[in-house]
Amino acid sequence: MTSYLSIYVYFFLVIAITLLVLGSSTLFPARKKSPVKYMPYESGIHTETHLLKERFTMHHYLVALMFLVFDIEVIFLYPWAVIAKKMGPFAFFEMLFFLAALMVGFIYAWRKGGLQWE
Repeated sequence: MTSYLSIYVYFFLVIAITLLVLGSSTLFPARKKSPVKYMPYESGIHTETHLLKERFTMHHYLVALMFLVFDIEVIFLYPWAVIAKKMGPFAFFEMLFFLAALMVGFIYAWRKGGLQWE
């Protein structure tokens, strides 16, 4: 119990400060409500609203989704590469299976034409 005391204190402080900030924002709300405050602002340039009316093709979303999936899966390689020798042959074959599954997904996306930009 005493070895975890610092963790309990830390979590208590995090929760207390979060509740304090949320409570103070509800007690003292922003009083200035003007239309200018709610306008989008980026580097002093007004955004063009006609860009929001056009729809992106589904291909953009698929490419972004494939990038996220393959990028996150590749991130799992870094910790494994650091401790691969310590873990032994089981970890090696486990990572081979993981890479094979990754390669099957990549080949599937390639054959379906998901990587071709039109």
